[in-house]
Amino acid sequence: MQIVKVFNNNVVSIESKGQEHVVMGRGIAFQKRTGDTIEENRIEKIFTLESKETQERFIDFLNQMPQDEIETVKEIVKVAEDQLNNELHDTIYVTLADHIHYALERYAEGIIIRNPLIWEVKRFYGPEFSIGKQAVHLINERHHVKLDEDEAVAIALHLVNASMLGVKGESLHVVTEMTKATQAILTIITYHFQIELDEEAHAYSRFLTHLKYFVQRIVSKAALKAGGDETLFEMVKNRYPAAAECVLKIANLIEVKYDYHVSTDERLYLMIHIENLMKQSQS
Repeated sequence: MQIVKVFNNNVVSIESKGQEHVVMGRGIAFQKRTGDTIEENRIEKIFTLESKETQERFIDFLNQMPQDEIETVKEIVKVAEDQLNNELHDTIYVTLADHIHYALERYAEGIIIRNPLIWEVKRFYGPEFSIGKQAVHLINERHHVKLDEDEAVAIALHLVNASMLGVKGESLHVVTEMTKATQAILTIITYHFQIELDEEAHAYSRFLTHLKYFVQRIVSKAALKAGGDETLFEMVKNRYPAAAECVLKIANLIEVKYDYHVSTDERLYLMIHIENLMKQSQS
């Protein structure tokens, strides 16, 4: 691989198949210049960015960010990808490093920001929150600070954002709204059935997984195609009237709050999941 441009000792750009890529690796460009070859075994990460503008912003970011903070981010991302068994979108390096940088600055200035979504994130994004706690421990140890659990929540939300399927650099606002929408739906279910949901139940876990993709479509305005099996919908609706009534309340809330029409198929799957959730919660 030949170097197109050297940005610093750890970052270069290369060209492959007519596309420019940014390559990161500790000391990968030490005493190197344009046209030199880099050793592939020293490459830690290759970034393929969507546009020239995005690439330039990314390079500018890498040049300004302290190297010790970049190393911290790289380690956190590796832990996250290993534990989530999912490759995160490359924007996580920028968004997470930016967050950590300003968290460290706020700490130095004695500024503490509380995250109002701490309970919801613990509840809905358990694996990401666990990684967030590991990340905070690493940051505290490496940068000699004492960040608290609120930072683990923020890091978890960044991880959720970077792992969403079909999303490239989705706004963190979407993830925040997803969390709020999930909470609203579960609150409707709890009050409708007057029951405390069993969060340890397998049906609850499956339902949360379904909700993640459902609320992602809602807040991203990525509605499913119109249509659906009306006959099957009516059959399930008649068989599970309580679940059907609950889904109607959910659909009405979503229509008003998010200006999103819940399709027949979405209502059908919600009814089935809610019915299973009730059966397991009541058993």
